[in-house]
Amino acid sequence: MKKEFRIRKRKDFINASLNGACTHTDFFIIQVNKNSLNHYRVGFTASKRVGNAVIRNRCKRRMRAMADLLLTTLGLNGIDYIFIAKNRLYYARWDDLIQKATHSIQILNSRLIN
Repeated sequence: MKKEFRIRKRKDFINASLNGACTHTDFFIIQVNKNSLNHYRVGFTASKRVGNAVIRNRCKRRMRAMADLLLTTLGLNGIDYIFIAKNRLYYARWDDLIQKATHSIQILNSRLIN
């Protein structure tokens, strides 16, 4: 994923949590917020509650792979997508992750469009 598609600044994460919509699954939380750019952006977080550094990094790698796969088709221009890992993400099956993420992204996109 290119640099311009990544969210790295704390203020962007906080802005999405305060002003955007979110949905919870068993494995992660997705927050969305509108941005002023002509493309979507993606951010990933995993707190220490998820586990040690090895587990957190694996969770973020899985979320990045999931976002690369899904947002190329489901991502809307002008939207920030933030994925927050839960501790069950580490042990989840890949098919379950894709199914939950697809459903959640479609729900959030419909909320932002309406």
